[in-house]
Amino acid sequence: MLGLQFPTDHTKIQLDIVGLLAIVGESAMADHVQPATNSRASLIPRLVPAPQSFLRTDRPWKLPPNTTARVVGIHSGNYSSDLNYFPNILHGIDELPRFTVRTISITRPQMPGNEAGAVAPVRNITVRRFGPMNVLTIVGMLFFIGLLTAAIVLHDGMALIALVLLALTSSIVSLGSLWSVDLPRRKSQRIQIPNGDVVVIGHQGSFLVVRCGEDIARELYFARERCKYVVGDRLFQVIAATGTFMFMASVVFLANGSWNLQASIGLSYIILNGLYWMAGLLPARLQWDLSGYEVKEEKFEKAGDYTATLMNAIRITRAVKWLRISAAVPETDKWDKWLGEALDRVHDKGWDGHKILTEVLSDAPSPPPNVPSQAALRHSRFGRGSHPEDIDDD
Repeated sequence: MLGLQFPTDHTKIQLDIVGLLAIVGESAMADHVQPATNSRASLIPRLVPAPQSFLRTDRPWKLPPNTTARVVGIHSGNYSSDLNYFPNILHGIDELPRFTVRTISITRPQMPGNEAGAVAPVRNITVRRFGPMNVLTIVGMLFFIGLLTAAIVLHDGMALIALVLLALTSSIVSLGSLWSVDLPRRKSQRIQIPNGDVVVIGHQGSFLVVRCGEDIARELYFARERCKYVVGDRLFQVIAATGTFMFMASVVFLANGSWNLQASIGLSYIILNGLYWMAGLLPARLQWDLSGYEVKEEKFEKAGDYTATLMNAIRITRAVKWLRISAAVPETDKWDKWLGEALDRVHDKGWDGHKILTEVLSDAPSPPPNVPSQAALRHSRFGRGSHPEDIDDD
């Protein structure tokens, strides 16, 4: 009626855009690259959306930390200005309600069916065997096998070459980024070592008290978790260049395939993109096998304000030095006086910390202008903190 024209046959619908479906979804894949390439299953030829996500000029040497949380050793004085990736997904510090103190213990799991107290060997952190990434790897492989069979049956040589190049590209680029978790561990076994208990300070005025040994404290909180890659940097560059050319060639061959195969491949990538987007909505803890650490809940206390939360934290930790080190309280003589009295009265349930704090601060002089505190100087100097791990690997 309006002079509009539409294809009269489905084979006349142009599907040259199908090649772009193999490219879209890079934002979703960017967060999946590290867990996907932590497993050797990623070497299986498969279809994966946006394989160019693996083709970066460099590879990260660590996983992203939680920069809104801080960690401090209760007795050791070790300090970190952020929370490492794995303890962050293990604890979910940002999910703690405001003004709460949660106490947990972390130990090595005991060996089943063995004598009491026998600890299982140290296990490294890996992706779950049947986690989301490995499951999607199998799904991508099944799509590849099914489409490859269809290309052979339909005698579509261009689509067959495109599928083989796409699948091999995913394997090659995964090889270049294949890695394992490298957690530095204590090498020397000193007789006298400080207690490993730590406090994780959340941005919402909450505290997580972790009872653990010094070896676990170093692995999870103060050592820098590193990505140990299988291939070196030079070989990675060669692999990335090879994968880039193979991927570009696969798009050209795909554009010249038959209509039926292009439609099937396009639909497959739409489904895969949807599945990877859904996987991105799952909690990160479902990706990783953290069974090498046994976590037990001990106590959970909620307060009405920050002062009461501080009192609960002091009562649980029986220490105040960590509050000064982490700059959880202002660094003034008045606050030091209140902290000292709070430590002395930890067993006195009738002690009114709010009243005493008000009295102590009522005549507090204003701090001198433009004079940074010792905590601020320490943070600016060390950034992450003054943990000896940055200097010595003992």
